[in-house]
Amino acid sequence: MSLVETGWRQFTFFEKHNVYDPNNPKCRFNGLKNLKAFRSVSGVGFTVFGEPCGAIFKLSRNLEEYCWIAHKRSLADIALAGLILATVGEDEEGINSLVKLWQLDRIEKDAPFCIRVIRVCPLLGVGRSTRACAIALDSSLQHIAVGFVDSSVIYSASNIKEKSGKWLTVVNGSSSGPGDEITGVFLTWIAAQDLCILYCLTSTSVLSFSIANKTVANKVVHDAKGCFRDCWSFNETRNQLIVGSTEMVHFYEAERSLTADPDSGKGRCHALGRSNEKIQLIAFHHHVALLTRQPTAIPSSNEIWTYVVSIYDTEGQCVAFSCAIPAVSRIFLLDNVLMVLSQDGTLSALTEKSISSKLDILFKKNLYDLAVGVAKRSSVSSEHLPEIYKKYGDYLYRSGDFENAVQQYTETVGYLEPSYVVKKFLDGSHIKELCMYLEVLHAKGKANSHHTTILLNCYTRLTAHDKIRDFIDRNFECNIETAVQVLRAANFTTEACHLCAKHKHHDALLSILIEDRADYKSALKYIAKLETPQVEECLEKFGKCLLINSPEETMKLLSDKACFSQINSLALMKVFIGLPSQCTKFIETALKKDKKNNEKLRNLLLELRLRQWALRDEVFIYSIWVVLRKYDENLEESLELCQLFNYIPGIIYIYKKMKRYDKLIEYYMRQNKLREIVEFCEEKNSRDLWIDTVVFASRGKDIDPDEIKFLLERIEATNSIHPLVVLEILSKSDKICVGHVRDYIVNWMEKQNAQVEKDEEAIVEEETKMAEIEEQIDSITYKVQIFQMNKCSACDTSLQLPAVHFLCKHSYHAHCLESYSEKADYCPACIRDSFNERMQSDKGKDFSTRSAYVQFQNEVNESVDCMTLISSYIGDGLFDSWSKENGSKTENEWTSPQSDTSTMNKLNVNQFEDQSSEKTISMSTIACNPFLTPKTMNSGTAKSVQSTNPFDVDNDSKNPFEEDL
Repeated sequence: MSLVETGWRQFTFFEKHNVYDPNNPKCRFNGLKNLKAFRSVSGVGFTVFGEPCGAIFKLSRNLEEYCWIAHKRSLADIALAGLILATVGEDEEGINSLVKLWQLDRIEKDAPFCIRVIRVCPLLGVGRSTRACAIALDSSLQHIAVGFVDSSVIYSASNIKEKSGKWLTVVNGSSSGPGDEITGVFLTWIAAQDLCILYCLTSTSVLSFSIANKTVANKVVHDAKGCFRDCWSFNETRNQLIVGSTEMVHFYEAERSLTADPDSGKGRCHALGRSNEKIQLIAFHHHVALLTRQPTAIPSSNEIWTYVVSIYDTEGQCVAFSCAIPAVSRIFLLDNVLMVLSQDGTLSALTEKSISSKLDILFKKNLYDLAVGVAKRSSVSSEHLPEIYKKYGDYLYRSGDFENAVQQYTETVGYLEPSYVVKKFLDGSHIKELCMYLEVLHAKGKANSHHTTILLNCYTRLTAHDKIRDFIDRNFECNIETAVQVLRAANFTTEACHLCAKHKHHDALLSILIEDRADYKSALKYIAKLETPQVEECLEKFGKCLLINSPEETMKLLSDKACFSQINSLALMKVFIGLPSQCTKFIETALKKDKKNNEKLRNLLLELRLRQWALRDEVFIYSIWVVLRKYDENLEESLELCQLFNYIPGIIYIYKKMKRYDKLIEYYMRQNKLREIVEFCEEKNSRDLWIDTVVFASRGKDIDPDEIKFLLERIEATNSIHPLVVLEILSKSDKICVGHVRDYIVNWMEKQNAQVEKDEEAIVEEETKMAEIEEQIDSITYKVQIFQMNKCSACDTSLQLPAVHFLCKHSYHAHCLESYSEKADYCPACIRDSFNERMQSDKGKDFSTRSAYVQFQNEVNESVDCMTLISSYIGDGLFDSWSKENGSKTENEWTSPQSDTSTMNKLNVNQFEDQSSEKTISMSTIACNPFLTPKTMNSGTAKSVQSTNPFDVDNDSKNPFEEDL
């Protein structure tokens, strides 16, 4: 509790000026001269006065007057809710109080329209006749309360404009009431609790009731000792009841009336107008206007009383205005302006000064604390507060109160340039104050990197580890990189690590651990906890340093991440520069899981091992072969690496693996490796390859006789080229002499002589056979044939008629012949022997031509034993020929498309399918097929086929004897 006389400062924040008549500006307004008002209520743009005689007087903001008679005999009280005015009074003699509701914006018969009339005396109960003296309306028009002279109070919750609801007796004056006349009632709705608060005031007490669902839920007895009729007011802006008792002015928050707490009836109070008699109290905005009177202190004055109008700022605890005005009749609000009505009918207005004027008054007196409060309560506080705080801070700084000064400066953050304050406290003796300001600057997100640097430097100078940790934990918005640099420079590495970890600055944290603290194990543990993308970035940047200083732990981390395919192994290769052994180990691990980069990793591993082999480290030869054989797909880059390091075994292996035999031969030729070429020719057994090899040998400048001899021996052994072709090719060489090929020629001539002798013997033998056959033909043709067979050649039983005899000396029963042969014109035994001989002679023939298929069809049609015929064809390799030719094609894939023509033709012919389209028949097929007739050859060739015969005069593409152009 504070006393005005001793504690509150007094100012003149209001100006008093006279109100003049709008119709006659030179004369003061006196339209209320004869008004005997005892109650007044203010609305939007108007004020309503009530006279005891029952008249209602309305004054607008334009000072327009309007009057009508509400009650014929007397008026007790009025209440306003929007444009609905409620009056309570008497229209008749005796006690018969009426409540009337008036709609002020609807005028009928020179008076507002009366919506409703309620007789309230019967509502108290049978046998009771008590005069009503107070009324209250809620702004929603859903609640109404009426007070009586015996302290009774009734309440109704319904739409009072439309119907009469049930009335609730809140206070029964005859039994439980205080017994005093009700001096005021007021209703306020608490939306959050869905209930209504009803205040009841008498001259001796103040009560409040919480009403929910038309039931009194709670009753609170307040500590004020009652008040007179005009000495209370309700501030709807703050939902606060203000009661002016004899000694004090009490303030009660509506929300405190909701609980049954014994202290809920106690409110804030101030001794306002304590030494004077209170006449009237009005609350508006954050002010309380009080009209008091006291005996006049001027002996010569005719006035007995001196009236004082005071306006209090209860939050700022100051007197905003106080003035003695003679013969005051009433104070009231008109459009939120406090008006003073004198007994002579003149009006005075108390107008609040502008915020700038009020601040100037306070600044002159250095009352900056009050200036702050005044600015906050104004509607333009944001415009003035920063300047007030700045001036307040400057004043305190000049006074030497640095701690409080910096507190004021902190309120200017965001408005005042920070450098203005920082410069004031850069002195070493003001580090604490500077820290306070910079902390607020960071907390409000207005700090830059320089402010962060200054603050952390202050902390480090104070060795305030707790402050630094608090700075980090409070998540100030600042430049993290700058903060880390400052902490590292001051050797506060623990705090720097904490800051980096909190804001996920992984690079900075690892840099501290590795470069400043050399704590490699902690760095590795931190990396292991990161997400995969961050792991890759950190390892790329710090991996090499970790490998050098902590190789085992680093390799374990790399291997673990690589094994679970969590990192891009290829991106980490630069980490291993200069560390081949660790790189090899890592790649071997990564190859097991990193399928995406498998090929590139394999080539890197191969390159590493080739480099080590190039340093004459023969240990890695086996490792190179492991890589080449284990990862044998997409070998192009591997080939380039082997060529780069001239690793001959790898080059040869890759060429063979890729089946690029032409490139392999070219490589051998460039390396002048004739013996290797010969061995490869033996492996592939290709005539064209042999010819190319002989040509290469003939053109060689440095000819080794032993290699020429080896070449000729292998050609002779494989019999792949005709000796004449070999000799013709070698004859073009200027380096090869006859002595080099002497043995080859002699051996060939000896073989030719032996073959001639063998052929001559065969001719003699065949001539002998032909003579015998001619004798048999002559005997059958010209001599009598005697059939002397006694047994059937088929069933080997005695021959009986009917019998069939053949010139071949075979005889059959007629029924046996029919059983063994479908054709009676042929001997079954002889035709079988003839067929077998023919099949024996035709072994190795080509079944892939169409003529062979036609011949097979004819033989089946003519055969007497079809099953035997088909069996013989199968035995002669009818179906084996395709497999052989397919295998031959696989072995000769390195040859040119021209050399594969005959093979492809054979594969494309189905000897058991009736071909409707013409097929291409190669010269090799014609040469080896004895069944192919000239007609078939002519009709079966759709286009010419390039010959592979080196002696073909029409085709020189394979002629080794062609002169070089």
